[in-house]
Amino acid sequence: RVKTETKYNCRLLYTYSPVLLLCINQWCSPGYMWVYGIYPLIFQSALRIPTSKSPLMRTIQWYLCIVCLCFTGCLVCSSVNSVGINKEQGVSLSIEWMNFEIQVSGQGRRTTSLSALRNKVRKYALSKARTQAVKVAEQQNEAATENAMEAMTESYMKETEAVFRTAYHPSLIELHELSGVKMGSILHSRYSATQIIQHVASEMQSKIISSIIASSSKLAVLIDEASSLSHKAVMTVSIKASIQEESPEFIFLELVELENQRADGIVQALLTCLTNAGFTEEWLHENWGTFVPDGASAMLGKKSGVATRLTSRFPKLFVWHCMNHRLELAVSDAVDAVNSVNHFKTFIQKLYSLYSTSNKNERELINAVAEVGSQLLRIGRILDVRWVASSFGTVRAVWTSLGALVQHFKNRQMYRGLLDRVQSPEFICDLGLMYDTLHELSLLSQELQSRSITLLRTGEYRSTALKTNAKLKSINPGQFLQSLVNNLEKHLSFEDETIKDLSILDQSKWPSKPSIRHGEEQIKRLCKRFNLCTDQALNGMRDLLEEPSSEPKDLKPLMNCMKTFPVSTAECERNFSLMNNISSDKRAVLLISNISNLMMININGPPTSKFDPRKYTRTWLRSHCAASSVRSTQCSVKTPAESKSVWNIL
Repeated sequence: RVKTETKYNCRLLYTYSPVLLLCINQWCSPGYMWVYGIYPLIFQSALRIPTSKSPLMRTIQWYLCIVCLCFTGCLVCSSVNSVGINKEQGVSLSIEWMNFEIQVSGQGRRTTSLSALRNKVRKYALSKARTQAVKVAEQQNEAATENAMEAMTESYMKETEAVFRTAYHPSLIELHELSGVKMGSILHSRYSATQIIQHVASEMQSKIISSIIASSSKLAVLIDEASSLSHKAVMTVSIKASIQEESPEFIFLELVELENQRADGIVQALLTCLTNAGFTEEWLHENWGTFVPDGASAMLGKKSGVATRLTSRFPKLFVWHCMNHRLELAVSDAVDAVNSVNHFKTFIQKLYSLYSTSNKNERELINAVAEVGSQLLRIGRILDVRWVASSFGTVRAVWTSLGALVQHFKNRQMYRGLLDRVQSPEFICDLGLMYDTLHELSLLSQELQSRSITLLRTGEYRSTALKTNAKLKSINPGQFLQSLVNNLEKHLSFEDETIKDLSILDQSKWPSKPSIRHGEEQIKRLCKRFNLCTDQALNGMRDLLEEPSSEPKDLKPLMNCMKTFPVSTAECERNFSLMNNISSDKRAVLLISNISNLMMININGPPTSKFDPRKYTRTWLRSHCAASSVRSTQCSVKTPAESKSVWNIL
């Protein structure tokens, strides 16, 4: 059938053009023959002649011979021009075939000439040079296709990356489009932004957890509870671990919605969170070292608290009570034990209630003492649920603006009672006492909130207990200060054996000439407790004893384990501050999972200048559309239906 169609087409061309002769090899592979003629009316465009698709015909590469004025050549060889690196010894392309200089030999009969030409075509088609030319042509076609695909993919990637950088803000996408940035035609809606944020947060968490698991880093878990703006009970879960054998750092894991706030519900939610993140129970048994909650009874209950339930399941787990909460408990107990401090609290609370509920009173107070008004409105109360550093801010504002307060109270008769209290020497002495006391405690509180603080450094602050101030003897020095000292010693005491063993790493507590075996028993107990290599740690300890200024590599796992222990849950408080910024009044309907995804990117993600969206764009395109996809509903910049005449001049 193929030979019949081919002969028919050749006769047709030969009939219409006496100077055009087509010679075709009878063995041909799939493809199309492009025949170019001379007469513009007949051959102004290429004629396509389909060829056979049988396996036998695929053995020889189809090629076309164009005979124009009895000259023939090879299009493949002409387009390739050289076999390049595929060239073999004694093999080269024929210049005559490349330049279409092959002629029909002889002046005999037409059938004889065509037969001779077909033999030439067949021999050249089976030659090594022709085979190499076909291979080069195929490689060029594949390379061109691959380059085209890469260029197309690169275009899709760039437009999708631009969307990834501005997710969650459709107005910014419109702004970028108006500025000339190619943002694609889809993935502009808030629904797409939610999916993109979820994808990026999930990929970030997966990369972090995979790195921690692969390196078998020791893990510390911090949790705290709060209520969201939508009045839902939530728990923030943060971890502290070493990434790529570097110094341990805090990592936000997830914001979990609690079905109930009992101990069993908290334990179940925490373990589910860790499991979903990628931590297996076997891995946790080997590497989960520390659990740090706040001081709530549901957390530290001796019989059925969260810590008790976790230690029964993970016997080697070390539980540590947040140092900042311990400090607050010490101050609270000291205040409760001294009744004379209550009048000072009452005065501050009365100031807050007086000026925060009346705009007129607030304006008058701001005009007189702007600093006091701003502090009172921002903080509100002292010696309550807030930390000591916040209480000190209010006391300092009252102390520095005391003269302005007195002047303001003199202007209104209704403030006469407040004026009498402010001008009393007892209040002045109490204010000075609270200023000095809270100043020292606020320094300690802020130091304990530092991300770089370790358990060894917290031992240094046990000597921060206040001493009696000789200038304030008239206000019962042995009552409030001594009560504060006693409560600090009670709540900040370190009686745990693990803490005492860790102190062996503190060189300031070593004897003047320690022996080479100094601290071996403590190192062994620590390695057994936290599943570390004992021999390696002992060798590192001996190297440290010989050269105290060095940092032995063998001791690094134990040092990183020690640095992993969080001192306080201040990181959880920072998470809640971010949660309140994200879940504002206008966005109170956000799901807890979406808030958690935004917090994951905000806390753990790199800054915009270092964020590479390509990593996340590649994984996104495996199961989602690109921003340039034409299969979805196209997005465009929307102009408001309402038009104002003033816009024309602006």
